[in-house]
Amino acid sequence: MAKSDFKHPYDVIIVGGGAAGLAASIFIMRQTCGVSTAILEKSPRTGRKLLATGNGTCNLSNFHTTPACYHGDLSFAKHALNSFLPEKTCEFFNSIGVECTVRENGRIYPICKHAGAVLDCLRLEMAALGAHEICDAEVLDIEATDSAFKLKTATGYFSARYVLVCTGGMASPSLGGSPDAYRLLTSLGHTRTTLFPSIVQVRTDTQFIKALKGIRVDASISFLHEGRCLAEYKGEILFTEYGLSGPAVMQISRAVAEWELKKQGRMVAVIDLIPQMDYADLIKSLRRRLAMPGRTMGDVLTGLLQKRVGQTVIRSAGFSLNMQTESLSDGDIELIAKQIKQFKAQVLGTRGMAGAQVTAGGISTAEFNPTTMQSKIVPNLYAAGEVLNVDGDCGGFNLQWAWASANLASKAIVKSLQALS
Repeated sequence: MAKSDFKHPYDVIIVGGGAAGLAASIFIMRQTCGVSTAILEKSPRTGRKLLATGNGTCNLSNFHTTPACYHGDLSFAKHALNSFLPEKTCEFFNSIGVECTVRENGRIYPICKHAGAVLDCLRLEMAALGAHEICDAEVLDIEATDSAFKLKTATGYFSARYVLVCTGGMASPSLGGSPDAYRLLTSLGHTRTTLFPSIVQVRTDTQFIKALKGIRVDASISFLHEGRCLAEYKGEILFTEYGLSGPAVMQISRAVAEWELKKQGRMVAVIDLIPQMDYADLIKSLRRRLAMPGRTMGDVLTGLLQKRVGQTVIRSAGFSLNMQTESLSDGDIELIAKQIKQFKAQVLGTRGMAGAQVTAGGISTAEFNPTTMQSKIVPNLYAAGEVLNVDGDCGGFNLQWAWASANLASKAIVKSLQALS
């Protein structure tokens, strides 16, 4: 192929214009002078998935970030995470015009609470530094030669001395997630681990759940596999027509996704609908309620639980809503208390990659240098972000991994470029 066939020879090409790719372009350009850098993005615009983070408010990071908040190869992730702490994330975003604030549970957000503004500031800084943003340019193939990489896109060819792959995972295909990203690296000799959804909604038996569609409760949820608790969390739960969602559910949904891969044994979701009250106090409350005149089973829990939730608990315990309360025995009271503290639904699986925020699994980190993010197989090839086998819990941890890994890769690329000059 003749040199004239290439659209532009670059020093660095970043494949993927998501969080890691956008940050990497800025990190690289800030450290260099006269280095040509471009992002190749398959979508019409960069940062589509970033716009959806934090329900549009952009949960940038978390001050409680530690390697324990991550899954996959934690020993690989430690160096990047320790070299770019959440404080550095705040400094970086302040430097591009995004003022940060810390909210509940250490979560870091932009003060403006607007993901679109975060994306705008990233793109403005990138453009001001001279990096090229090339959209509608899906990379179909990467070929490594002795002197450069050749990148084939639907609209032509590009060349670069260094390539940084920041394509993300296959979660949220409506926002650009795709399995094709992994193919670029596996075609160069890398291997991919098993992929499964994380931070995802959970499908359950809907016999009683469906009646609660749209209701949110502050509760505690556990996922039990053959009676053994695999994960538990306290927070907001959203009941849906298919099962369970909300921050508390999605925070520990990885356990369900891992079970779903094999589906061996039975998994049950157990919800404590009133975790702030212990069992003994709940029994006392129920006795007081049953002594109130003129109450039926349909409204005996009103004021303790949201009315529809209370009625569903009564029905799931086997009682008629029209039944009078005077005839209840001590055993009936204990049964109702148990239903409140252990409201159960059989787990069927997750909503899959379509509903997931993050992909668990990815390109094997054993094939990359943890101190530089450079491939051990192909010189001058780097990767960062979700495409690698590292994923974090819900709460800003995945974006922190994106910033930290992109920063580490960028430093290594710049150092290598400077050694050549």
